[in-house]
Amino acid sequence: MWLPGHLGALTRWVPPSLVDEVVEAAGRGQHRVRLLPSRVMVYFVLAMGLFTDCGYRRVWAALTARWPRWAVADPSAAALRQARRRLGVEPLALLFSRLRGPMGTAGTLGVFWRGLRLVAWDGTCLEVADSEANVARFRRHASRTTRPAGFPQVRLTALIECGTRAVVDAVFGPQQYAEWPQARALLPSLKAGMLLLADRGYDGYEALRDAAATGADVLWRVQSGRLLPVIDALPDGTHLTLVTDRRSGDRLTRWMRHGRRGPMPANLTALTLRVISYQVTQCGPDGTCRTSTVRLVTTLLDPERHPADELAAVYHQRWEIETAYYGLKVTLRGADRVLRSRTVDGVEQELFALLVLYQASRRAITEAATSAGIDPDRLSLTIALHTVRLTVINASTSDPAVLAAILVDARNLAPSRRRSRTSPRCVKRTLSPYAYNKTKGSVGRKTTVTVTITLTGGSNTAEPP
Repeated sequence: MWLPGHLGALTRWVPPSLVDEVVEAAGRGQHRVRLLPSRVMVYFVLAMGLFTDCGYRRVWAALTARWPRWAVADPSAAALRQARRRLGVEPLALLFSRLRGPMGTAGTLGVFWRGLRLVAWDGTCLEVADSEANVARFRRHASRTTRPAGFPQVRLTALIECGTRAVVDAVFGPQQYAEWPQARALLPSLKAGMLLLADRGYDGYEALRDAAATGADVLWRVQSGRLLPVIDALPDGTHLTLVTDRRSGDRLTRWMRHGRRGPMPANLTALTLRVISYQVTQCGPDGTCRTSTVRLVTTLLDPERHPADELAAVYHQRWEIETAYYGLKVTLRGADRVLRSRTVDGVEQELFALLVLYQASRRAITEAATSAGIDPDRLSLTIALHTVRLTVINASTSDPAVLAAILVDARNLAPSRRRSRTSPRCVKRTLSPYAYNKTKGSVGRKTTVTVTITLTGGSNTAEPP
């Protein structure tokens, strides 16, 4: 009897030898002959992530579609469910730990800026099945003014390589966890030679201090109310400042309120950073313009080596993590779909499987783009996943070059330079089908805009990448 042991075109990056390795490391090796051994169940759980709209039996049918029925096992849905529980979470967690990490090389376009690897971190939430176990562990999102959400949610925080959108590391847990406690678990994955981008949600002395202590450089947006005194003005219009803890911040504030009389307070618990302020102007096709002010802090203190206008443009690469989350939550999982597992272990197993599939797909895209000498942004994750699903059904694993050829085909490539577009923050999926609950502008539409970045301290301007 034949048993499936492949993942279509992704088998090159998730080979049976690697699956056997993580199964043995997790202590899930077979002590007796089973109809559904652990290796098969690893591939089955991964296939569940590829065919999210299919039940257990249909996922198994997709894995075995290429083979005659008499030559393959025909387990029931209950047998597949029990075998999945027997496999557990750890083999999938170990598999993700083997595959995670940056992928871009010196030959991959768009990965580095002035020798620094661009990375970003942020958090997101995914809805899970509404079961008692999931509600007790992950809870529902709720506020004082609204009813609890229909489904419990798991919060995922990831560190992403901006140039390839690959997952460097990721952690997840109940949705009530704040972003910074989860991001703290990602600090060991930060290395010297990285430039970490982050939004205002991580603005804080402790977060900046711990991230800078890893040896990586930071380029973070800060809140408008943060005190950033001018300690030393720089010739490009930026300035050096001190970001302090609460106690030292109070002492620094009192010193400034008294007109900076006398020397600066001694023994401040502070971090020396460079401040870059600029304005972003968006002009739509109807001629309307909107201007907002952005303040960044960075550990890159040399204005000649790291120009402010380039840093202002580089910061907008942070949005690559939003594109990565879209690929994970919509392109791979399926739009508006809820994770199917009704147990906590099942949710964790399923989420690790999605991360493995996403990472393996990004590795295929990155290798194809590097070989072709084009930016990975131009290759489509949607086309990659569609092709992988077909190769799973056809049991085609022998020639990974076929997938690369499809990805870099001229008809499948995105334009080398995409138009700048904006989409308003509003409800994309209305909560009720009834007309009286729909408000004007509740469903957003993307609008093509012209974006200009202007440093407020100088005359330099730059177009965002």
